[in-house]
Amino acid sequence: MKLTLFQYPLIWAFFLLLFTSARHSGCRNKERTGDEIVPATTVRSSDFLLKQLRDKNPDALKSLTARAKIYAEGDGMAVEANANLVWIRDSALWLNVKKLGIEAVRALITRDSVIVINRLENTYTAQDLGVLQRQYSLPEGFPLLQNLVLASAWVAPDMLLQADIKDSLHRLSGANQHYAIDYRIEEGSFHLRRETFVQQRDARILTLEFDQFKKLPGAGFFPYLRRIEAFSPDNGPVNLQIEFTDVEINTPATYRFEIPAHYRRAE
Repeated sequence: MKLTLFQYPLIWAFFLLLFTSARHSGCRNKERTGDEIVPATTVRSSDFLLKQLRDKNPDALKSLTARAKIYAEGDGMAVEANANLVWIRDSALWLNVKKLGIEAVRALITRDSVIVINRLENTYTAQDLGVLQRQYSLPEGFPLLQNLVLASAWVAPDMLLQADIKDSLHRLSGANQHYAIDYRIEEGSFHLRRETFVQQRDARILTLEFDQFKKLPGAGFFPYLRRIEAFSPDNGPVNLQIEFTDVEINTPATYRFEIPAHYRRAE
């Protein structure tokens, strides 16, 4: 089994299994639609922009449940699916993914592990999250994934950031000995629109985009659309698009996750 999407294990690792069951799907481009962006015209200071990012960190959010429509494309394959998601702060991210109304994948990501159940093949995989983080030189583990769910910026504590304007957005950028980072921020609202991580050692690139911001009671403006683009020299580009619906916050969040006794562990 080719581990294409485990090159980016913190970004919906369970899609690996969807790809293996969709090898005959045609690869096509997903229409890109989104909000109109207010262009930046005057350079802001790095301290000002960093404060805007930190002020938008939704600390009041303790849990989130949602449905999502997901489109994934890579390695000459493409697949669309529906998903249910439960997130509990600093604890767990649970997902189940359905194709044609039938559950195909169930996944549980915690601070320590990634476990994926493949309903189509009666198998499961289990990976230590810390091992995967170190193996792929990712800047952070569960907190990075949590920031993706919340569309808040993960900021390296040891990185000096510089401010300018690029492609009509404010840009904060910097680098340390392990990776480079690039944030793109909208003028006026100061929504985080894009963040890019570059692993300089082996030329891996991960870009997260946030779009379709809507007012969510108790959470301010929440982006209902995420686009994820990843690249590695070994596996080429992988693209995901995740559109949230039926989002609820700070409600009782529960999930079920049991590995059936007759399932075998995938090699």
